[in-house]
Amino acid sequence: MKKTGFLAYGLILILVFCSGMALIKSDSPEQLIMGKWEEVEWQFERIDTDSAKLDRQLLDYQKKELYENMMIHNAEQWEFFPGKLLTLRQNELPGEKRLKWLLKGRGNILELKYGNEKVESFQVYKLTKDTLVVYYNFDLQMRGSVKITFKKQQEHNYAQEI
Repeated sequence: MKKTGFLAYGLILILVFCSGMALIKSDSPEQLIMGKWEEVEWQFERIDTDSAKLDRQLLDYQKKELYENMMIHNAEQWEFFPGKLLTLRQNELPGEKRLKWLLKGRGNILELKYGNEKVESFQVYKLTKDTLVVYYNFDLQMRGSVKITFKKQQEHNYAQEI
């Protein structure tokens, strides 16, 4: 009986140790989000079907109202840097916006802070080494949310390719 108790405690200890090592080895959300991300898709969800087309496209007045309330709607490239710095760029236009970012909770809330203390908050739905999906919830009369999907841009190391 003592042998089975000793064996059970040993197995539990091994299980706890392996679980701890797996958590230590896995990347934290702050590590995963670092780098360049390219917007690949915007999808509008939970929109009143009376005022929107059935293919989830918004009508012009809805887009105008949404864009007036979102500060980053023109950014197509997001680059997260250490020190909580984020740059937003458009493909067609020169220049960039710089702001601060913060992951809250267990990495499930992304907060963007502009210099004038305006804050945008996103729910992080998925964050892997190559995919980022966030939801921006807006509190407008059309009731809905915007799902933005990003793919991570791979940095090429030309020295390794040669």
